[in-house]
Amino acid sequence: MSGFFQTIMNFCQENSGLLALISCGISLILLVFLILNLSKTRRLSRRMGFFMRDTRSNSLEETIREVLKDNQEIKIRLKNNTNDIVKLNENVLTSIRKVGIVKYNAFPGMAGKISSSIALLNNENNGLVINCMHGPEGCYTYVKEIMNAKSINPLTKEDEEALKEALQMEI
Repeated sequence: MSGFFQTIMNFCQENSGLLALISCGISLILLVFLILNLSKTRRLSRRMGFFMRDTRSNSLEETIREVLKDNQEIKIRLKNNTNDIVKLNENVLTSIRKVGIVKYNAFPGMAGKISSSIALLNNENNGLVINCMHGPEGCYTYVKEIMNAKSINPLTKEDEEALKEALQMEI
């Protein structure tokens, strides 16, 4: 074995300048890799610091817990809001949505069409007709119930016009 080591020693002595140059080149390449690695590590450390700590010094785990808690609260609020919207939609279906108004002169010699017949209906065509008749001796108001677009009580010509106008409304 001593012959092998002797050969290597002779080679190193004869080519010591070349070996030094190769060693310097390898060291320089390793130095460049070291600088690049340190730069990437520093950037990664900054990113990790950003995610691991917020302004209140909470850890990432605490922040995730808070976000999950907030998410649960939002889900509860969304469910409540959805239920409220369903109730509102049900209420809207039964609220007055169709209106018909007819103005007229109830008595001869009256001017200005101060009498009126007003039909107020919901989505199912239920509601009422209000007839206000103004005359020289006073004002008379009549209310007639409407069920399925029909009245139990007799309607005047103006009541029928107001009801027809309300029924033709697009909702």
